Amino acid sequence: MTRLPCLSLSRSWTTRERRVGESVQAYTFVSRERFASAIDAGFFLEWEEFGGYLYGTPRTPPEDGRVLLLEIDAKGARTVRGLEPSALIIGLEPPSLDTLRDRMLKRGDDPDHIARRLAIAADEMGIARSVADNVVVNNDLDVSVAEVVSLIEEWLARRLPTE
Repeated sequence: MTRLPCLSLSRSWTTRERRVGESVQAYTFVSRERFASAIDAGFFLEWEEFGGYLYGTPRTPPEDGRVLLLEIDAKGARTVRGLEPSALIIGLEPPSLDTLRDRMLKRGDDPDHIARRLAIAADEMGIARSVADNVVVNNDLDVSVAEVVSLIEEWLARRLPTE
C-alpha cells in the first residue's frame, strides 16, 4: 500500500476471532448474527464461508478517487470476476502446502485449523488459477511484493488516463 498510494485497501468483515498479535485493523470483527444481517441488507460486494467463518467485502467506494484493492479468497475472487470482468485478479500462493503449514504454525494457528485449511488449500489454489490474471508464488516476501506492485502498475497504466 505504501508503494502504491493510489490504492485504497478494502477492510473485510469476518466472524472469526482476532488472532493473537493480529491488528485490530486487519478486519472488522463481528458476530455471526451481525454478519447475517449485513448479508440480508445487501451490504457485501462478495462474501464466503471459509474454514467455518464468514468473510465479506463491504460495498464501499474507495477514498478520494483511489482504486479499491480487495484482499479476498479465491471464491470471492470468482464472484468479483463475475461482477467486474475487467478487474485485475492476482492469485497468491505458497511455494508448497508444507510451506503453508509451516507459516501457519509460525503465526500460532491451532493445529485443527491448519488441518482444515490444508484440506481445502489445493482446491482454493485451483479456483484462484482459474480466475486470476496472474499468479504470484510467495517464495520471498520482498520479491512477491515487487511482482504484485509491478502487475498493478501495468494494469493501472492501461486503465487510467495519463496526465
